[in-house]
Order: sequence, then C-alpha cells, then structure tokens
Amino acid sequence: VAILWDSIYNWIDTLDLKEVVKNPEEYSYRLYAYADSNISNKVGISIKPNVPGPPQPIDVIAVDYLPNETTFAPEKILTVKWEKSLEGSFNKYHLNHTIENSSDTSFITFDDVNTTSWDTNEFDAKKQHWYWIEMEDSTGQKTKGNAKANLINKVPPAVQLDSIIYSAGFFELKWSAVTIEDFDQYIIQRIDISSGGIINTFIDLKETASVQAIANRDEEHQYQIITIDRWADSSFSNIQSASSYQRIVTVDNMVETGADITINNLGPNLSFKHVLNQVNAYFPIWIQNGKKVFSFYDGGVGLVLDENGSNLKKISGEEPQNIAFYPDQSQAVYTGADHNLYLIDLTTDIEVEKQLTDDAIAIVKNEWYGDPEFITVNNGQDVLIMYWHLTYQANNNIGVSDIYYMDQSGNVLDRITNAQNTEKFIMPRMSPDGKKILFVKKDDGLYVMNTVNQIQDQKLEEGVAVTTVTTNAKIVPVVSLYFRNIRWSPNSERAVFWEYKNNSYFLYVFDRDTNQARLLQAGARYADWFDNSTVIFRSESSNKMYKISVTASTIGEPELLYNAPWAQLQPWQ
Repeated sequence: VAILWDSIYNWIDTLDLKEVVKNPEEYSYRLYAYADSNISNKVGISIKPNVPGPPQPIDVIAVDYLPNETTFAPEKILTVKWEKSLEGSFNKYHLNHTIENSSDTSFITFDDVNTTSWDTNEFDAKKQHWYWIEMEDSTGQKTKGNAKANLINKVPPAVQLDSIIYSAGFFELKWSAVTIEDFDQYIIQRIDISSGGIINTFIDLKETASVQAIANRDEEHQYQIITIDRWADSSFSNIQSASSYQRIVTVDNMVETGADITINNLGPNLSFKHVLNQVNAYFPIWIQNGKKVFSFYDGGVGLVLDENGSNLKKISGEEPQNIAFYPDQSQAVYTGADHNLYLIDLTTDIEVEKQLTDDAIAIVKNEWYGDPEFITVNNGQDVLIMYWHLTYQANNNIGVSDIYYMDQSGNVLDRITNAQNTEKFIMPRMSPDGKKILFVKKDDGLYVMNTVNQIQDQKLEEGVAVTTVTTNAKIVPVVSLYFRNIRWSPNSERAVFWEYKNNSYFLYVFDRDTNQARLLQAGARYADWFDNSTVIFRSESSNKMYKISVTASTIGEPELLYNAPWAQLQPWQ
C-alpha cells in the first residue's frame, strides 16, 4: 500500500524482472481517493507485464587444434571460437564441452562480451570434442547455440619401404619420407625371422629417408617402418625382407642354345628367387663385386643384370669365345667367333665399345687372336691387354702363336715370347700381383714365366714347364670355350686349371712356390676361386657344383655347393 498526497499524480511499482520472467503473472492495482468526509472513491486496473524474449543464440564457429597435418606448432593447443553477442542485455557466455560417446558435460563461464575464443592444452585430437555456447542475458534467460567439434586427427600416411640391400655389413633401408607437420618419429622395426624377436630403432628427424642397420653375415630379418605423429597415431609401411646370406646364380641345364637364369638366396627362410625365362643364357657369373651378373647368351655377346635379377640389358655383337674383365669390372675384353678382339663397356652404355683388331688382317692373312685379358704393368701405372696372336711365316698355313701386349686402343706394344717353328703359345694368364704368367704351349704343356716391372725390360722367354707333384709329368690344360681355363687365386699364390685326358677331366692346383701342380679332383672342370682357399668346380659325373678347401699343404673334401649343373656364388657383400 502506498499513500499519496494530492500533489502526487503518479506512482512507480518496481518489479524484479528476473522474477517476472520466472513467474509471469498478472498484477492488479486499486486506487482509492479520499476527501475530508473520509469517504473514498476507487478505481481498479489489472496489468500483465510484457516479458522480454530470450537472447539470440551464439554459435561456435570453429574448433581447431595445432599441430596438425599441415601446420606445425611447438606446443599442443586446441582453440574454440564463437560469435560475439550483440545483445544489450548480455550477461554471460557459458562454453559447454563434451566428448563423443560421453554423457559427461563440463562448462566454463565468460562474463566479458568481447571474449570470443578459448584455448586449452588438455585434449585428445584422436577424439571429437563438442563445444556449444549458452548465451545468458541479464534476465537470466539462456539460449543454446549450434555446437561444433574438431576434426579427428588423420592417421599419418604410411611410407613405402623399398627393397633392402645388404652391403659391407649393413642392411640399407630406403623409404619415402613423410611431409606431415605433426610428425613425431619413425620406428624402424626389425623382426628376426628365426626367433620372432623385435628390435626397434627410433628416428626423430622427419626428413630422414634412409638408414643403415648393422647386419652380420647369414642373417635374415624383416623390416617395417612405423610412422608416428604428435598425437600417437601411427601407420605401418609395407614389410620388406632382408638377408645377408649370399646369392647364387644358376642355370638348370648346359646346352648350346642356353637356358633360363635363376638367382636364389642361400638363406633357410628367404629365397628371393628370381627367374629370367627364355634368355638362352650359359655360364652366368658375378661381376662388379657381386653387384651384377654377366652371362653369355645364344645369338649375342652377353647379358648384364642387377644382383636381384632386375634391369636386364643385352649386349649385341660378334659372339664371344671367352671373356675377361677389367680390374674393377667396368669393362671386358673378349675373343669373337671371328677371332678378333673386342672391348665392352659394362657401366654406362652396356655395349661393345670397339673392335681392337683388324678384320682385314684376320681375314686376308688368316691371322687369329685369342685369350685377351687385362693386366697391370709398369708398377701398377698402366692397364694393358695381354693376348696371343697367331701369325704365319709363309703362305703355307704353318704358323706360330706368340703372346703380346696391346693398349686399350688396340695398339701393339710388345711381344713377350719367341715361338719357333710351329710353336703356339696360348692361354696366357698373369697373376694378380703381375709377377708371373702361366701359359700353354700347345700340345706340350703348361708353363710359367716371370715378368718385370717395366714392359720395355721384358725379355723374350719360353718359361719353365709345370709338372705334377707325384710323377713330374707335364700337364696340358684344355682349351675351354666361354669359361676360361687357368685361373689364379686372388693372392697370386695358386692357380686352378683342368686337363682332358683319357676321356675324363682332371682338376689341378698349381703352387707358385714349387712350380708344380697337385691333383685337386678327378672328373671335374669349370673351376674358379671363391677366395684364396676355396675353389668352386663342376663335377661332370654328378652334374652338380661343389666347393673344396685348398691350402699350400692340404686339400679338403668336396662339399656340395648347389644341386645344379652350373652355379656361381656371389662374393660377400
């Protein structure tokens, strides 16, 4: 009740707007007017106040986090942004939060109308975080805006792991580096084939795209690269197998038309088998320290391919009778079926580079060339070609064959033997140290001669005959097509060769210290040194390849190398 005097004609009733909003009721008022008679007049009115409407909704417009796939940031942070309220009755923003598939909700309140964003480092980018704003005005009314959530972190892209190469005590792994900005680390996972054990190596540098893993000989593993981002999401590369066992190159039959080439790994679990079909190959051998394979093939000069059987290239030209390789095996020299000498490039163009001898001389004068090989002379300063040259004293087909040196342009530099009458010196083989030359006097036997440091000082020699230890008999190594007979050990202490006698082959080892030869194996040929004390040879009776240990005083028992008519063991990588 309010009492008003006659000089007051208005009255204000103050309402609590929050209560009005909370309880929107009708208000009734009565006005009494009194005179001196104390008799009143009255008037009544009912009023229902207009309740203000709720505030306009405020929407969350962005929920982003860093770092992400495209943007780097040193620290993890999630930012929520929302619209600014334009309400004159603004009171508070209530920022609500929940996580996907969760019934729990939390909120934080802001009473500054200009606050339109909020940061936090307590979040998991692998989950969706939903945020929405409840706008509260001064009457306490609230309006919920549209919610928004962050994008779930993308799993990092998986790298592609290339084929693994074993070399010099290491497995060489290469892969395609990722470009994501939220990268954390690579995990190089090694799985042991035999035990199943796993060893992890961690790499923190994103740009890394290769690594060398220490490996002993005769190990087999599998490798996989795990890429992990800052949010602990991970992806897994393809699995690649790795082996430090040696490879072996084989053919399944020895025919003039050639056969398929097979490259295998000698490990117990991983074969890495690769077959090159219809290549008509024969006598494949390892070159360039086992990085490549060279093979003769029917109708051309040869094939060159990588150690895993890939990147096959054919060399066309005059078919070879035999071949020898430059010290680093970047080139080769061979005798063609036309009895001329040819030089091959084995690194760049993979082709016959030049013909070293003259067709006119070979055809008109009926002069032949054979058994070329690269030699090192003049104290290792020069690499020349040693070969034999058949010449005729008159037009009577009675000729002699001497041993010569030429340079790599085909210029004859020196003759180092002096054949008489009808003597023919063939199959010259210089020791790797350049001190000795083994050669054959046709229909007579094997001989050894000394060399000198400077070729201009080399005197014409006949050499000393090589005889057997047991009977002092001469031995005549047989001319071998394609795969050269007489082969020195890498340390120049011994040489292996084979003789054909009484319808059988006999494999011998020549000892430089004694100038004599010991019988290594009967019924065997196509021998070469794997190292200074191991010889690999073919057994004619079993049609298989064997290896045997040889020292200055002992000869071991043959061991089966591979059940194939031809096989060559890759040098240790």
